[in-house]
Amino acid sequence: MKFLTPDSALHRIARCTLATALLLAPSLVAKAQDLDTVTITGRVMDQNSAVIPGASVSATLTKTGLARTTTSDGEGHYRLIQLEPGTYTLTVSFTGFATQEKKDLTVVAGQNVQMDITLLPQGVVAEPVVVTATDAPPVDTTRTVVGGTIATKEVESLPVFTRSPLDLIFTLPGVTEEPLSTRDLAEDRKANASTPEEAGSFSLSGGAAYSNNLTIDGLDNNDDRSARERFQPSIEAIEEVQIITNQFSAEYGRASGGRVNLRTRSGSKQLRGRAFYFFKDESLNANTFQNAGARSGFHAQRSSHHSKDLQRS
Repeated sequence: MKFLTPDSALHRIARCTLATALLLAPSLVAKAQDLDTVTITGRVMDQNSAVIPGASVSATLTKTGLARTTTSDGEGHYRLIQLEPGTYTLTVSFTGFATQEKKDLTVVAGQNVQMDITLLPQGVVAEPVVVTATDAPPVDTTRTVVGGTIATKEVESLPVFTRSPLDLIFTLPGVTEEPLSTRDLAEDRKANASTPEEAGSFSLSGGAAYSNNLTIDGLDNNDDRSARERFQPSIEAIEEVQIITNQFSAEYGRASGGRVNLRTRSGSKQLRGRAFYFFKDESLNANTFQNAGARSGFHAQRSSHHSKDLQRS
């Protein structure tokens, strides 16, 4: 039996391989997350449609106050990349022109926003021009992606008795339950014997469940054996649920079906608290189709959860 000595060739190769893996790991994680960041681009012009090079463009995330700043190039174009999804205030300024702000610019994961800005001379407008971005283009024309997004308000408002954030996708078009779904197996006495592996629980645009790609913050969350999620986060930890029902863009890769991404919550500058109590008992539920056909009752299933916390969220 050979042992690796500190000066052996195999030991040097092992050290080089480990060092390479450690260097590449952060870039691979960042690359996975880049698919779900936001890009804001546009052009800065004056009232005569002449471009303004060197204008300062700043995007401030409302919930944290974090700002990203860039300047327009020689043709008036600006580009802010790798922004966190959320609600932004876009501020544009240049010497001799009135500062303009576009507030309440809400963007979702993976969105590219085209926002052209027109600045007026400072002598014409004595104070900053504030525009609420209600007329922002709702359709992203830069990508051939079809899907839907469940934003924070819907995540907090919609009732989900399973407390699974993935069940929220059934409110979106193009999502159906698989004929051999593995949902509710805990309450179904007969399903375990007849449900095959890779049956999954939902279909996107008619595709098979094992063709879906499930991710959390852009990172892999697939259990290939059962065609389901490997890890189910708490619904309180979810900021946004997004599905893409086609896979024509090579950037998403891996699966021929749709993609489901769960984006988790991050911190903010507001201190908030939350408390809840969740109770589930079989006596309050209707019987399943399989059990009713076999004249079987429920498995004993009773659960209650309660939580309270104080956090920045």
